[in-house]
Amino acid sequence: MDKRNAGSRGHKRWRRPSKKWLVTLAMLLVATTSLRLAQGSRPNFSGRWELDKTQSDFGSLPADDSAMEVINHQEPRLTITQTWKNADGEHTLVWQLSTDGAENITQMNEIEIRSRTGWEDSKLVTDWKMKSGANLTEGKTIRFLSEGSNIQTVKVRQRSGGGDIEQHLVFVKKPL
Repeated sequence: MDKRNAGSRGHKRWRRPSKKWLVTLAMLLVATTSLRLAQGSRPNFSGRWELDKTQSDFGSLPADDSAMEVINHQEPRLTITQTWKNADGEHTLVWQLSTDGAENITQMNEIEIRSRTGWEDSKLVTDWKMKSGANLTEGKTIRFLSEGSNIQTVKVRQRSGGGDIEQHLVFVKKPL
């Protein structure tokens, strides 16, 4: 018996991976890295945001006297506490959202809002339907950050029996 072959009996020989397998592995690594980078580049909306009325356009609605949002963003969870003052007094609405596209339900007195939020590049997009009695309003809210993440722009489009309304709201980040 040849001693050179005796040591290799019963053991599988190590084979070099095929080129096809290496290409597949490389593509998987690139895809995984790209997905992680895309998720890592998503902005965090956490902070206290005050409305800048001078840069905002309220569409056909009267401007609020003041408005503020306090946002706690821990992906995929997003809590937005909106407080605003207008001719009717001070109001607060708390949105509990998830950025994974799951349906979320927000209640404010007799008003029910059903929404779904997801990412479109670095923008947060919320499609929503608000029902108050027999009245139904549908809309879309798009949020994005600019100027070193100190400016939040919120674009709101809504449709109801009273017509379509578009708003362009600008919020400035303030210390908590």
